[in-house]
Amino acid sequence: MEEVDDSVEVFSFEDGWRIVELLTKFDYQREGGLMGNCVGMYYDGPHTIYSLRNSLNEPRANILLVGREVTEVAGRYNTVPKPKYIKRVKRFLAERGYTVAPTAFLITELRSRNGGRIQNETRRYGAG
Repeated sequence: MEEVDDSVEVFSFEDGWRIVELLTKFDYQREGGLMGNCVGMYYDGPHTIYSLRNSLNEPRANILLVGREVTEVAGRYNTVPKPKYIKRVKRFLAERGYTVAPTAFLITELRSRNGGRIQNETRRYGAG
């Protein structure tokens, strides 16, 4: 990975994994290139992107938020993240109390099945 990275750590795990927030246009474009997805196009929108990084600072999953609602969690090439990555993301979301769409972890798979149409209801992680 290139050394230039303006993202900011927002959560850390005991084993060196972490969650970072992408800040600059370069961060978004770089992340999209490393993950093989379209994260770069979200830079100018009302979105926040978090990245799950391993102990080598390599991205493993992207978390897309609109306000405080998580609308999508995607692995490399917009696939459903591996269960071990989902476990980490869910821990982060629970500790932060984000509202999460029930399809957030499967949205890319659902889009391909439904021709891009998705209806989301939301629920809150870490609440009650």
